[in-house]
Amino acid sequence: MSAAAVRIKAIQALQRQLLITRQTQTFQQIIPTGLMSVDRLLPHSGLPTASLIEWVSDDVGLSAASIALKSIAPMLRLSGCLAIIDERHDFYADAARCHGIPFSRMLLIRPTHAVSGPSTTSHSRFVRQASATHSDALWALEQTARCPGVRVVLSFLEMASSAVMRRLQLAVERSGVTMVLVRPASILHQPSFADLRLHVTAVQPALIGLTGRRRVQVQLLRSRHGLQHLEYAQLEVDHETGAVHSISELADSKPATASAF
Repeated sequence: MSAAAVRIKAIQALQRQLLITRQTQTFQQIIPTGLMSVDRLLPHSGLPTASLIEWVSDDVGLSAASIALKSIAPMLRLSGCLAIIDERHDFYADAARCHGIPFSRMLLIRPTHAVSGPSTTSHSRFVRQASATHSDALWALEQTARCPGVRVVLSFLEMASSAVMRRLQLAVERSGVTMVLVRPASILHQPSFADLRLHVTAVQPALIGLTGRRRVQVQLLRSRHGLQHLEYAQLEVDHETGAVHSISELADSKPATASAF
């Protein structure tokens, strides 16, 4: 084969790759969360569709889950459902409904809890070794991330390898789905493949025992766009009603009903 023929073949291969890339790319929209103090932290003042978003919490995830639900509710004004991968079997559907997400727009997926014993450990292509329940949850995450009928995926995710996170990132970029993961602070030392990583910490933990409310602050730890702010967003989360408000918006807030994970 002549040098010219080799060059033509290489150019044709590159053209095919470019066409595939264009076909798999999706149009990304920016959707405000409805929490003004959070939107001020975010690049372009909202959450991007077709993205991977991590809400990291120092507690068991109650505050972060409530804030995550509040922030993704506006995305469901677009077509598609909210898929919840409930590995821990503790998601309360009214937590989503109180933020304006109707039951008809929710798809609740609960991996079956494995019976304790030697058979509960299995190998999978997602992780080297994990419980059958966790492997099923990771499988469900990837499948819903690729599903054209899904708008947003929400899940609590503690453990996941870099390979898993990379697969999820690529899946949402191609499908247009937004994946929102609530994660524990123990993963903060791990590299992030998320478009956005936000950290939720308690400001006044003593208030929760007296009033059911907790003041928290949100910090943007990572943005793929490289646009970050050093300041924090101040929020108040009511663990009895599920209501989430920016501190400056409390005077105009209306109570809702239910807590999240």
